[in-house]
Amino acid sequence: MDFVLWASRVVHGVSVIVWLGGLIYFNAVARPITEHHRATRSTLSVEILRRFQSFIWSSVWPLMFTGLLLMLLSPRFVWFDYSTSWARLLAVKQVALLLLFFFAWQMGKVGRKLQGEIEGEQFDGWWMAYTKLVKRSILVGIVALLSAAGMMVV
Repeated sequence: MDFVLWASRVVHGVSVIVWLGGLIYFNAVARPITEHHRATRSTLSVEILRRFQSFIWSSVWPLMFTGLLLMLLSPRFVWFDYSTSWARLLAVKQVALLLLFFFAWQMGKVGRKLQGEIEGEQFDGWWMAYTKLVKRSILVGIVALLSAAGMMVV
């Protein structure tokens, strides 16, 4: 049982690092470079977004599975009991992760719109929507990380 907990924690941590780190990399490095060189409408830029989306989903499923496993194996977890600080932080983390899953799904939809609009006049609006979703995901991801850190301390 100890190995299952250890392995779940490692996979959970790596999934968070891959997902949030990828979002931060996109927002801090890839997006500013493509915007500076006015290359947002290039097929390469849109192909990077498409590839990035599959990268996000490859970390979402292990994160969801290991998070559920860690929650259910925790002796502190009680269904629908939010009387302790730990349980309230867990609820914040769960809501944050649901928002992140929703944002990831939206990013996929917007990414498909970007592929179809490379030469269209609505491309810039979809690009701005995609970058807003990335920024919101980073913010909510930081909230989830802070609540997870709080769960470790409480």
